[in-house]
Amino acid sequence: MKFLTFIFLLATPAFAWHTVPHAEGIAQRIDGKKISGAAETGDNVYILIEPKQVLPQAEPGPEIAYRNIIFNYGDSYICGLQREIRITIDDSLERETDQIEGTPHDWHIFNKGFLTTHYGEVLSFESIAQADGSDLATRFLKAKKTIVFERKIDNCGDDGVFAFKFAQ
Repeated sequence: MKFLTFIFLLATPAFAWHTVPHAEGIAQRIDGKKISGAAETGDNVYILIEPKQVLPQAEPGPEIAYRNIIFNYGDSYICGLQREIRITIDDSLERETDQIEGTPHDWHIFNKGFLTTHYGEVLSFESIAQADGSDLATRFLKAKKTIVFERKIDNCGDDGVFAFKFAQ
């Protein structure tokens, strides 16, 4: 599978982050392509990183902020409420650490669009901002070569691999 992904990445056109207006400020977007899998896709496959939003605080303390990561690939089916996505940035698997147990997982849980303020054919993930830049949104924006999303097979039998390749 890794060899096939590598071959498809060679043939995938290169893109770059570009700014887009957003109600909360300026968002960052990169376009991509589905390179394999059974997931139905629309014409616009992209990742959108929304501007940082700060949660209101009930008590004084450190700021809690996040950025929504929106993954659009045109999935309009309602087969489950979430999707599991394995993410690779510049050939390195990005693991998600469970906040309660502290154990790392290979799969990030994205919510279907109808569970958020983003209705339609998208998945979303809240990336909690970290002072050291280790949050997922910041890691995406620092990518140099590729971002690959591998969507785990769902209860409708769909899966997919999506590539976001940067111009060198």
